[in-house]
Amino acid sequence: VDHEDSFVHTLANYFRQTGANVSTVRSPVPEEVFERLKPDLVVLSPGPGTPKDFDCAATIKKARSRELPVFGVCLGLQALAEAYGGELRQLHIPMHGKPSRIRVSKPGIIFSGLPKEVTVGRYHSIFADPVRLPDDFVVTAET
Repeated sequence: VDHEDSFVHTLANYFRQTGANVSTVRSPVPEEVFERLKPDLVVLSPGPGTPKDFDCAATIKKARSRELPVFGVCLGLQALAEAYGGELRQLHIPMHGKPSRIRVSKPGIIFSGLPKEVTVGRYHSIFADPVRLPDDFVVTAET
């Protein structure tokens, strides 16, 4: 789901490299798009602003009513946290284009094969408060 961020195309290409058939649609996603495309996964892209600016909660609700998995990147992750009762906070110092070391605590699928500490690029000023995450959310890496 495109939330008006150029990184959506990079993400789409990463998924295509795995052999996935990828369709990019703008938010908000109408019901008919779910019916027509019949996706196996919904990926919520980064974007400017907040999840409420794109009514991400409605897209998540539509996807989950079809029992579709939802994967969020940046704004998409913030939207998932918020949709399930988490809280978002503003960073004291925005991290747009800044490198940071992260500590991987639970490698799982996303971080498998990476060292326990790795430098990543950060592009955000809003974050999901780890203390206020829903109980079934698991923090897998932190700065």
